[in-house]
Amino acid sequence: MAQHTFGTKQQIQFASDNDFFEALGFLSKNDGTTSIHWEHNENQGAWGSEGRIHCYKNIASFPAYFSNAFSAGVNNIVHRINCNEYIEYLATNHAVQLGHNQNVTAILATIPAVNIADFNRGLTL
Repeated sequence: MAQHTFGTKQQIQFASDNDFFEALGFLSKNDGTTSIHWEHNENQGAWGSEGRIHCYKNIASFPAYFSNAFSAGVNNIVHRINCNEYIEYLATNHAVQLGHNQNVTAILATIPAVNIADFNRGLTL
């Protein structure tokens, strides 16, 4: 069973493992929709580092479970999804890498067989 709630404000919430693994597929599709980052904002005088998903397309194309986590983007980043806990969880438990490209084969190896279809559905969103 995957963790379903992330963030100090519980800004990312999944109703089920199905949604969690669909989201993982969505973030893994390597089509330029998203990229995963750890921004070192403390180097610029801010509170600390931030785990972020950079979103390069409009919110309307994103699944609803991310809707409470959006913040404004900068430059070519339309929106950002901010959640240190979620980024750490994905990297630690599901082979998610920082940057634009994900190793789908490595991520698939971390997913229970019962949730492979959910992950594959996310790849098509």
